[in-house]
Amino acid sequence: MHPLSAQEISHYNNTYFNPLEREIYRPGTHIHTSVRSFNMDALNTMLNVDSLLKDGLATPSGDLNFWQRIFHDDLLAWENKDVSIKINPLFNFSIGNEMNEGKGTWNNTRGVFIEGTLGNKFYFYTDFVENQSVFPNYIDDFVEQRKVVPGQGKSKSYGNNAHDYAQSTGFISFNPEKWFNIQLGQGKHFIGDGHRSLLLSDNSFSYPYLKFSADFNKVHYHVMWAQHRDLNNISKELESNDARYLDKYSASHYLTMNIGNRISVGMFESVVWAAQDTMGQRNFDLSYLNPIIFFRPLEYSLGSPDNMTMGINAKYILGNSSAFYGQFVMGEFKFDEVFNGSKWWANKQGFQLGFKSYNFLGINKLDFLTEYNQVRPYTYSHRETITNYAHYNQELAHPLGANFRESVSKVKYQYRRFIFNGELMVAMYGKDFSDTENSVSYGQNIFKDNDYRPGDYNHTIGQGLKTNLIYLEGSISYLINPQNNFNIAAGLRIRKETNDMETKNTQMLWFAVRTSIRSIYTDF
Repeated sequence: MHPLSAQEISHYNNTYFNPLEREIYRPGTHIHTSVRSFNMDALNTMLNVDSLLKDGLATPSGDLNFWQRIFHDDLLAWENKDVSIKINPLFNFSIGNEMNEGKGTWNNTRGVFIEGTLGNKFYFYTDFVENQSVFPNYIDDFVEQRKVVPGQGKSKSYGNNAHDYAQSTGFISFNPEKWFNIQLGQGKHFIGDGHRSLLLSDNSFSYPYLKFSADFNKVHYHVMWAQHRDLNNISKELESNDARYLDKYSASHYLTMNIGNRISVGMFESVVWAAQDTMGQRNFDLSYLNPIIFFRPLEYSLGSPDNMTMGINAKYILGNSSAFYGQFVMGEFKFDEVFNGSKWWANKQGFQLGFKSYNFLGINKLDFLTEYNQVRPYTYSHRETITNYAHYNQELAHPLGANFRESVSKVKYQYRRFIFNGELMVAMYGKDFSDTENSVSYGQNIFKDNDYRPGDYNHTIGQGLKTNLIYLEGSISYLINPQNNFNIAAGLRIRKETNDMETKNTQMLWFAVRTSIRSIYTDF
């Protein structure tokens, strides 16, 4: 198998099945772990990636026939000195039972992903999946309210109570020089070292983007421009089946530096603006094309302030394979209001503190993560819904929006081909008493305008309809083919959401034959 090309980007984004992550949280690796997907050029300088993927699993030797490739290698592969192409299937065939209501669930996903290199400067990746699903009730409620399947696009009805939806992603990566990379595509991005990100996560649907990156040893910098869509707003002249949803754009910078062998600090800023504002058609604002300018003074100078999000990501490697990590996010800041104790509504801030350890307690392939996240009311929202920090009716950061506290812990243990996963998430948040248009917003729903807040002061986390959420899931998987994470799995999911108005319970058994490349979040 030929070596990984310098511009290849990892598509192993499902942390439950990613053997690479265990090796990069070590002192002195200088991998920029907070930028996902990972740069395979950097990984390949320190790791034998093929060996890690197979991870000691027994595979047939010599040329493999078609049937053996399904279980042990890329399904189709072709390469010469200038071009390489790999084709692998994507699928998820699952059944389940929501025991409280006796509801049967199922999923039917079929797709394919193709990746390859063109010469020594170009890498490309593309995938497509088509899905039909019957979801547990809490996801059904989400789809009914948001009109999208979590992380997977717009839903249309299928049969009596099923959903039909599809998604395609892809990009081309070009390295004009060793230190520089240009990506053009449609996909998702994640900035952070934890399970969640308060800066930018892969929680929402894919979006088109252009990204320029530079890596100089211990320093990584990138600038990205992206187009997003607001499903809550359409042109009034086109309210029909052919209506076009209104667009918005974002520009973001991220600079991260490894300090010594154990410390990493990164600075993030992003600005979102509507393609059409109150003054008319605005489209892409050329003012944000500058790849090194600070956005805050720039957006203020435009006279029509856009939605700014800023933050810090930090990590400290402890011992040989553990790390403390954290984030701080800020949307608005006025020194006097922050420190006078009045709990001003626009003190839009949040933070994350976490710890992760690989080979935890000295046990080989026992991985552990625990983190705490909290975000004040109205963070990520804005004076208009079209300029909130969201895409396709989902948050671009944390899936709970704002006005919440959350603790999440995960444990994973692998023995040969068996993988055991467990997760416990406990959260408290303040919902609105009504979701109708123009009703009072208590700051959790970022798709409501800031203007509908109940006053300017005394805003605290959990205000509104105080709601408690417990989410528990355990699963056992048997890994068959690590090239596309083909596995057979079974699990139990328990979810309970309670407040003074209602209680929602989910107890669900499930069984799946699937490939596990992407991160699809159900813990919300």
